[in-house]
Amino acid sequence: MRSVDYTPRTELRNIRNANFPKDGYGRTYHTSTMVGDIANRVVTVGSHARAQMISELFDTVEVEVTSDRGFVTHTGMLRGTPITVVATGMGLPMVDMMVREVNSCVDGNMLFLRLGTCGTPNVNVPLGAVTLNDQCVLITRNYDAWMRQEMKNDSGQTEKHYKVSRPIQADKALTCSLKRELEKRIKDVRVGLSATCDSFYGSQGRQDPWFLDYNENLIDELMKQYPNAVTFEMETGHLFHLAKIARRRKIRAGGCAIVLAQRHSNGFLSKAETKRMERDSAIAVVEALITTPLYAGDPTVAEPLEAEILSKIYSKQNRNQPKSSSVVTYAGLAIGIALLGVLLWRKRLSKQRA
Repeated sequence: MRSVDYTPRTELRNIRNANFPKDGYGRTYHTSTMVGDIANRVVTVGSHARAQMISELFDTVEVEVTSDRGFVTHTGMLRGTPITVVATGMGLPMVDMMVREVNSCVDGNMLFLRLGTCGTPNVNVPLGAVTLNDQCVLITRNYDAWMRQEMKNDSGQTEKHYKVSRPIQADKALTCSLKRELEKRIKDVRVGLSATCDSFYGSQGRQDPWFLDYNENLIDELMKQYPNAVTFEMETGHLFHLAKIARRRKIRAGGCAIVLAQRHSNGFLSKAETKRMERDSAIAVVEALITTPLYAGDPTVAEPLEAEILSKIYSKQNRNQPKSSSVVTYAGLAIGIALLGVLLWRKRLSKQRA
């Protein structure tokens, strides 16, 4: 790995190859990464703040790249194993660009684990649970149904406004590793199917009176077809799909998500609980990645540790990290002392004049 002195992509010249654009330094068009920036084990998240939090779990961070297309990449080492975290933002296109471009920056097999947040269409899945996705379907908007409302398909029925794909499987070994690590730290882990949607509103059955989405029955129809559905999100299914169609090297993918929204009760997880769940889930994800071999005899794989040992390691690490709240407290105290000094000085000056 190398340390990056990052120059914004907008300042670079010599963009080459319209089919797979890279600049004169070999940096990819969207993620701005190049050979040496990416490890073969990748955590992918949506949030920049979550990526920062995950990289703070690493023993060292040797590469930091921020692109002007919304991607943040940190690469470092954890217990002797190289590991990368990439924040993609939201949606299928961002995942597509990330996987293809970081794939072009490495040699050998790759492992991807996604840690996201989600809503759940399943009435039995509570807020704060972590869903472990062993398979995904993709729900996509069928634009022809809006343009041709009266069109009939071959069966003689009205064309559906949303298409649901067949399930795409996660990698079994990676999913088993993730399940093992999640159960060390998370009380409620729900294994099931994720519905990866091409939008946050229409394709997830949210009701918006300003638009004609024809999605009133979408959740009920999904649960009738797939009673094991536990997740609504917008990325994981495409990650699984790209892993399945990869050529020239083996890519394996898995994913989990923290349930923030319960679609039946309309409940939403608190910010404080979300932060706690993010850190606990992140520890499970990075541990699952570094303890899963890329291939038989992989010398970079780490040994799994017991839950008690992991708790001590990451608790100690957390104590060593500076607390922003402490910084704010000390800054406020310093300002208060300075103001008190000014007031005393003015009072003394007034007495002298009198």
